Amino acid sequence: MKEVQLIAKLADLQEVDYHNTLVLHALIELLVEKGLLTLEELTTKVQALDSQLSFQIDLASKLSEKIHNRQVQIKPIL
Repeated sequence: MKEVQLIAKLADLQEVDYHNTLVLHALIELLVEKGLLTLEELTTKVQALDSQLSFQIDLASKLSEKIHNRQVQIKPIL
């Protein structure tokens, strides 16, 4: 039963993802058509955000690992 629920949730996520992608494409096309945004500007911004996010994920991973290592080193007094 859990497998059926999981498959249903995945299908829902795929539908939401498709809808969000469709809306995003429409917004980008409208902004470009109206001259409010160029594809180059969009590409530059996407790359900058991707770089920032990658840095933050790496930093969070390293901090989590350091915290875990410290917890392993701490031995109970009892």
